[in-house]
Amino acid sequence: MKWAQQQYQVRADEARDAFQEAVIVLYRKAQTDDLSQLNCSSRTYLFAVGRNQLLTRMRVLRKQEDLHEEFHGIPDEALATNGMDEQEKEATAELVRQRLAELKPDDRRVLELYYLEGKDMDAVAEALGLKNRNVAKKKKHFALQRLIALVRSAKMLLL
Repeated sequence: MKWAQQQYQVRADEARDAFQEAVIVLYRKAQTDDLSQLNCSSRTYLFAVGRNQLLTRMRVLRKQEDLHEEFHGIPDEALATNGMDEQEKEATAELVRQRLAELKPDDRRVLELYYLEGKDMDAVAEALGLKNRNVAKKKKHFALQRLIALVRSAKMLLL
């Protein structure tokens, strides 16, 4: 744990969570008898899985930090907010919040999973019970298009 904290500058609880998940992965592998196929010691395997879990967590956190919270992570180009002053951006952010609430629950959930929670398409597909990542991508694309259309139509009404 200390190594992870020093190497990756993470809090103790984050390191602990990552390595607890590694233990779960090791346990599941032991249940399916996949441990016999390992080319390394179980200690080395556990360490590598823990490190990968930690790196994955860090990627997700970094992605979430990079998202613009005021726009719920929707790309600026999609909402045509480039070149707006702060007041206009705040008004658009409020429109996004309102219109996001108007979306169908499935559309809202796919956007939340991808943009707010930073899940990859495989995780989104699994969470929504979809066949694969391509179906999730398509669903996200259409949900985003519906949200953008709602925001743009609301902007037109304001003009």
